[in-house]
Amino acid sequence: MLNSIYQAITQFLFPSRCPSCHCYVEKEGQWCHSCLLEIMRNKNLAYDIAVRQYISPIITIGKYDKGLKDLIHELKYKNDFSTLPYIHTLVNNVDMPWQISDFDFIIPVPLHEAKLKKRGFNQVDKIFKPWAKTHNLPYTDILIRTKNTKSQFQLNSTERNQNQQDAFILKDNISVKNCKCLLLDDIFTTGSTLKNCAKTLKENGAIKVCGLVLASNADD
Repeated sequence: MLNSIYQAITQFLFPSRCPSCHCYVEKEGQWCHSCLLEIMRNKNLAYDIAVRQYISPIITIGKYDKGLKDLIHELKYKNDFSTLPYIHTLVNNVDMPWQISDFDFIIPVPLHEAKLKKRGFNQVDKIFKPWAKTHNLPYTDILIRTKNTKSQFQLNSTERNQNQQDAFILKDNISVKNCKCLLLDDIFTTGSTLKNCAKTLKENGAIKVCGLVLASNADD
Protein backbone atom coordinates (compact mmCIF):
# COMPACT_ATOMS: atom_id res chain seq x y z
CA MET A 1 0.00 0.00 0.00
CA LEU A 2 2.69 2.47 1.03
CA ASN A 3 4.77 1.51 -1.99
CA SER A 4 1.83 2.23 -4.31
CA ILE A 5 1.30 5.62 -2.72
CA TYR A 6 5.00 6.41 -3.04
CA GLN A 7 4.99 5.44 -6.71
CA ALA A 8 1.91 7.57 -7.36
CA ILE A 9 3.49 10.61 -5.69
CA THR A 10 6.78 10.10 -7.54
CA GLN A 11 4.98 9.77 -10.87
CA PHE A 12 3.03 12.97 -10.13
CA LEU A 13 6.13 14.96 -9.16
CA PHE A 14 8.46 13.43 -11.76
CA PRO A 15 6.32 12.21 -14.67
CA SER A 16 7.86 9.73 -17.07
CA ARG A 17 8.92 10.76 -20.54
CA CYS A 18 9.56 8.90 -23.78
CA PRO A 19 13.34 8.37 -23.99
CA SER A 20 13.39 9.44 -27.64
CA CYS A 21 11.13 12.47 -28.12
CA HIS A 22 10.78 13.24 -24.37
CA CYS A 23 7.03 13.69 -24.47
CA TYR A 24 5.11 12.64 -21.37
CA VAL A 25 4.06 8.99 -21.12
CA GLU A 26 1.88 7.19 -18.61
CA LYS A 27 4.52 5.14 -16.79
CA GLU A 28 8.21 4.41 -16.47
CA GLY A 29 9.57 2.27 -19.27
CA GLN A 30 6.97 3.37 -21.78
CA TRP A 31 7.77 4.84 -25.20
CA CYS A 32 5.31 7.02 -27.07
CA HIS A 33 3.56 5.11 -29.83
CA SER A 34 5.26 6.84 -32.75
CA CYS A 35 8.77 6.45 -31.31
CA LEU A 36 8.16 2.80 -30.48
CA LEU A 37 7.10 2.14 -34.07
CA GLU A 38 10.15 4.01 -35.36
CA ILE A 39 12.70 2.27 -33.12
CA MET A 40 11.44 -1.33 -33.39
CA ARG A 41 12.97 -3.34 -36.24
CA ASN A 42 12.40 -7.09 -35.67
CA LYS A 43 14.59 -7.56 -38.69
CA ASN A 44 16.95 -10.25 -39.95
CA LEU A 45 20.21 -8.41 -40.47
CA ALA A 46 22.11 -8.41 -43.72
CA TYR A 47 25.50 -10.05 -43.22
CA ASP A 48 28.09 -11.71 -45.38
CA ILE A 49 28.70 -15.39 -46.00
CA ALA A 50 31.64 -15.46 -43.55
CA VAL A 51 29.14 -14.75 -40.75
CA ARG A 52 26.29 -16.79 -42.17
CA GLN A 53 28.29 -20.03 -42.23
CA TYR A 54 28.35 -19.98 -38.42
CA ILE A 55 25.22 -18.10 -37.32
CA SER A 56 21.89 -17.53 -39.03
CA PRO A 57 19.61 -15.68 -38.71
CA ILE A 58 20.54 -12.70 -36.52
CA ILE A 59 17.55 -10.66 -35.42
CA THR A 60 17.85 -7.07 -34.23
CA ILE A 61 15.14 -5.77 -31.93
CA GLY A 62 15.68 -2.04 -32.38
CA LYS A 63 17.48 0.61 -34.37
CA TYR A 64 20.70 1.95 -32.87
CA ASP A 65 19.37 5.50 -32.90
CA LYS A 66 16.48 7.66 -31.69
CA GLY A 67 16.97 7.35 -27.97
CA LEU A 68 17.98 3.69 -27.85
CA LYS A 69 21.62 4.56 -28.58
CA ASP A 70 21.62 6.95 -25.61
CA LEU A 71 20.01 4.35 -23.33
CA ILE A 72 22.67 1.78 -24.17
CA HIS A 73 25.50 4.25 -23.59
CA GLU A 74 24.04 5.38 -20.26
CA LEU A 75 23.76 1.76 -19.14
CA LYS A 76 27.21 0.60 -20.29
CA TYR A 77 29.37 3.58 -19.45
CA LYS A 78 27.52 5.37 -16.65
CA ASN A 79 25.95 2.39 -14.84
CA ASP A 80 22.54 4.03 -15.20
CA PHE A 81 20.08 1.22 -14.48
CA SER A 82 17.11 3.59 -14.82
CA THR A 83 17.43 2.95 -18.57
CA LEU A 84 16.48 -0.71 -18.16
CA PRO A 85 12.65 -0.41 -18.02
CA TYR A 86 12.72 1.29 -21.45
CA ILE A 87 15.10 -1.31 -22.85
CA HIS A 88 13.03 -4.18 -21.43
CA THR A 89 9.92 -2.76 -23.10
CA LEU A 90 11.64 -3.22 -26.47
CA VAL A 91 12.90 -6.72 -25.63
CA ASN A 92 9.42 -7.77 -24.57
CA ASN A 93 8.02 -6.56 -27.91
CA VAL A 94 10.37 -8.59 -30.09
CA ASP A 95 8.75 -10.80 -32.72
CA MET A 96 11.13 -13.71 -33.24
CA PRO A 97 11.02 -16.13 -36.17
CA TRP A 98 11.78 -19.14 -33.96
CA GLN A 99 10.06 -21.30 -31.41
CA ILE A 100 12.13 -19.99 -28.52
CA SER A 101 11.63 -23.13 -26.44
CA ASP A 102 13.52 -25.13 -29.09
CA PHE A 103 16.88 -23.72 -27.96
CA ASP A 104 18.99 -25.78 -25.58
CA PHE A 105 21.12 -22.79 -24.55
CA ILE A 106 20.41 -19.05 -24.42
CA ILE A 107 23.92 -17.56 -24.24
CA PRO A 108 25.04 -14.00 -23.48
CA VAL A 109 28.16 -12.78 -25.24
CA PRO A 110 30.69 -12.60 -22.37
CA LEU A 111 32.95 -9.77 -21.27
CA HIS A 112 36.60 -10.36 -20.52
CA GLU A 113 37.26 -10.82 -16.80
CA ALA A 114 39.16 -7.51 -16.58
CA LYS A 115 36.37 -5.53 -18.25
CA LEU A 116 33.71 -7.26 -16.16
CA LYS A 117 35.59 -6.36 -13.00
CA LYS A 118 35.94 -2.74 -14.10
CA ARG A 119 32.31 -2.31 -15.20
CA GLY A 120 30.81 -4.50 -12.49
CA PHE A 121 28.26 -6.19 -14.74
CA ASN A 122 27.69 -7.57 -18.21
CA GLN A 123 25.19 -5.31 -19.95
CA VAL A 124 23.85 -8.29 -21.93
CA ASP A 125 22.72 -9.87 -18.64
CA LYS A 126 20.95 -6.66 -17.63
CA ILE A 127 19.22 -6.42 -21.00
CA PHE A 128 18.10 -10.02 -21.54
CA LYS A 129 18.17 -12.00 -18.30
CA PRO A 130 14.77 -10.76 -16.99
CA TRP A 131 13.17 -11.63 -20.34
CA ALA A 132 14.73 -15.10 -20.26
CA LYS A 133 13.54 -15.63 -16.68
CA THR A 134 10.00 -14.56 -17.56
CA HIS A 135 9.86 -17.12 -20.37
CA ASN A 136 11.65 -19.83 -18.35
CA LEU A 137 14.47 -20.05 -20.88
CA PRO A 138 17.80 -21.85 -20.32
CA TYR A 139 19.88 -18.67 -19.98
CA THR A 140 23.41 -19.98 -19.45
CA ASP A 141 26.80 -18.26 -19.32
CA ILE A 142 28.88 -20.98 -21.00
CA LEU A 143 31.41 -18.97 -23.01
CA ILE A 144 34.64 -17.35 -21.77
CA ARG A 145 36.29 -14.39 -23.46
CA THR A 146 40.00 -15.16 -23.29
CA LYS A 147 41.27 -11.98 -24.97
CA ASN A 148 40.77 -8.52 -23.51
CA THR A 149 39.94 -7.17 -26.95
CA LYS A 150 39.99 -3.55 -28.04
CA SER A 151 36.73 -1.64 -28.29
CA GLN A 152 35.11 -2.42 -31.65
CA PHE A 153 33.81 1.11 -32.04
CA GLN A 154 36.68 2.64 -34.03
CA LEU A 155 37.83 -0.47 -35.92
CA ASN A 156 37.06 -1.27 -39.55
CA SER A 157 35.49 -4.56 -40.61
CA THR A 158 38.77 -6.44 -41.07
CA GLU A 159 40.18 -5.13 -37.80
CA ARG A 160 36.98 -6.08 -35.95
CA ASN A 161 37.23 -9.67 -37.13
CA GLN A 162 40.93 -9.92 -36.26
CA ASN A 163 40.21 -8.36 -32.87
CA GLN A 164 37.66 -11.05 -32.01
CA GLN A 165 39.38 -14.04 -33.63
CA ASP A 166 40.08 -16.88 -31.19
CA ALA A 167 38.74 -14.69 -28.37
CA PHE A 168 36.19 -17.21 -27.04
CA ILE A 169 36.27 -20.71 -25.59
CA LEU A 170 33.66 -23.02 -24.12
CA LYS A 171 33.70 -23.50 -20.36
CA ASP A 172 34.98 -26.81 -19.01
CA ASN A 173 32.50 -29.66 -18.55
CA ILE A 174 29.98 -28.05 -20.91
CA SER A 175 28.72 -29.95 -23.96
CA VAL A 176 26.84 -28.29 -26.81
CA LYS A 177 27.01 -31.33 -29.09
CA ASN A 178 23.84 -31.60 -31.21
CA CYS A 179 22.41 -28.54 -29.42
CA LYS A 180 20.63 -25.44 -30.72
CA CYS A 181 22.01 -22.19 -29.32
CA LEU A 182 20.79 -18.60 -29.27
CA LEU A 183 23.49 -15.96 -28.79
CA LEU A 184 22.56 -12.60 -27.24
CA ASP A 185 24.38 -9.27 -27.56
CA ASP A 186 23.65 -5.58 -27.13
CA ILE A 187 24.88 -4.14 -30.44
CA PHE A 188 25.49 -5.60 -33.92
CA THR A 189 27.79 -3.76 -36.35
CA THR A 190 29.57 -6.22 -38.64
CA GLY A 191 28.78 -9.47 -36.84
CA SER A 192 32.39 -10.33 -35.99
CA THR A 193 31.72 -10.87 -32.28
CA LEU A 194 28.71 -13.10 -32.83
CA LYS A 195 30.48 -14.95 -35.64
CA ASN A 196 33.44 -15.85 -33.46
CA CYS A 197 31.22 -16.90 -30.55
CA ALA A 198 29.18 -19.05 -32.93
CA LYS A 199 32.35 -20.52 -34.45
CA THR A 200 33.38 -21.76 -31.00
CA LEU A 201 29.96 -23.34 -30.46
CA LYS A 202 29.92 -24.97 -33.91
CA GLU A 203 33.44 -26.34 -33.47
CA ASN A 204 32.22 -27.95 -30.24
CA GLY A 205 29.32 -29.69 -31.96
CA ALA A 206 26.39 -27.25 -31.90
CA ILE A 207 24.06 -28.02 -34.81
CA LYS A 208 22.46 -24.58 -35.06
CA VAL A 209 23.33 -21.11 -33.77
CA CYS A 210 21.09 -18.05 -34.09
CA GLY A 211 21.52 -14.51 -32.81
CA LEU A 212 19.40 -11.88 -31.09
CA VAL A 213 20.71 -8.35 -30.51
CA LEU A 214 19.15 -5.30 -28.94
CA ALA A 215 20.22 -2.74 -31.53
CA SER A 216 21.87 -2.26 -34.91
CA ASN A 217 22.21 0.19 -37.76
CA ALA A 218 23.39 -2.51 -40.16
CA ASP A 219 21.70 -2.43 -43.57
CA ASP A 220 20.18 1.03 -42.97
